[in-house]
Amino acid sequence: MQRRDFIKQGCMTCLAFAGAGVLLSLEGCASLPVVKVEAAEDARTIAVPFASIGPEGMAIVRSRSLRNDILVVRNADGEYHALLMRCTHQDQPLTATRTGLHCSSHGSAFDLQGNVLSAPAERGLTRFPVSVLTDRLSISIHNS
Repeated sequence: MQRRDFIKQGCMTCLAFAGAGVLLSLEGCASLPVVKVEAAEDARTIAVPFASIGPEGMAIVRSRSLRNDILVVRNADGEYHALLMRCTHQDQPLTATRTGLHCSSHGSAFDLQGNVLSAPAERGLTRFPVSVLTDRLSISIHNS
């Protein structure tokens, strides 16, 4: 093998490994389904149809009655919980991925249970009670 071919092959191998690493890191960034809903007439609950929750058991719930979105997550045991997508550091909106939530303003990170992974946030995210009904989830938002 000539030197030029050896260097070319080595560079192509490095690029292939780097590309694979980038693709794997982006897996958690794939977009989650966004469900647009309205609060119930009493403005205390939001209904989320099961059909609108993604196959991974996650969805971002958006309502005009709320300033921030809500992330709905199905736990390993099949139960659901809902997290307010507002950073507890300075009330900035959060970005959700399949692996956690991130504040692009100051760098705080949270796991899918709402626990703080990295500062400056010191408190976990606001959780809403979730009831499982026949064809939908009911998220209780009266304290938001």
